[in-house]
Amino acid sequence: MERSFAQSQINFINKTLLNMAVGLFITFLAAYGSSYLIGYTSYGLILIAAVAEIAIVLYLSARINKLSPSAARGWFFLYAALNGFTLSIIFMAYSINTISVVFLLTALMFLSSAMIGMNTKKDLTALGQFAMMLVIGLILATIMQLFLHLSGLNFMISIIGIIAFCGLTAYDMQKIKRFHMEAYSHGEVEVSRFVIIMALQLYLDFINLFLYVLRLFKDN
Repeated sequence: MERSFAQSQINFINKTLLNMAVGLFITFLAAYGSSYLIGYTSYGLILIAAVAEIAIVLYLSARINKLSPSAARGWFFLYAALNGFTLSIIFMAYSINTISVVFLLTALMFLSSAMIGMNTKKDLTALGQFAMMLVIGLILATIMQLFLHLSGLNFMISIIGIIAFCGLTAYDMQKIKRFHMEAYSHGEVEVSRFVIIMALQLYLDFINLFLYVLRLFKDN
């Protein structure tokens, strides 16, 4: 029984990371392709896609217990594609070299934070709560900066954003074990559903971390 549970947990983590990776790949392809297909006049379409993304996240969160694992995965990959479309503007504002360097730095930060979350024996709930408080502060600071344009605030927002999402990555990686334990008692179908939810959370951690690291870079 213990061996079966341990193997199930390993499979759960592997499938979560695999789905997250596939989501990131879909986002990259959609962003790169869309940057060639649309121009700066397509902000209206980008806004529509952003609203659709929010709707998908809300739908997945509310219906995850009723969706089949394949349907949940389909919605997640659709979200990843729409997110790629909204992020296509990045390929218009930054060179591919800058984006590649930022992606590599983000991957290293993400993996380091994930390893801490997986291996530490300390409960990271307090860290997760603190990181969420930082995220709320970031939202308020970003709104304030839109009106005040304070010197140096963008740099501070970027640093705090990196700290917040590194913390959330560590917390969410640790939370994978708790989610698996909860789903395991309800059967394999429930485990498969929770894989998608955790993949979405880690995907969002990575994307936000990438965006805050990107803010520190400016092309010549």
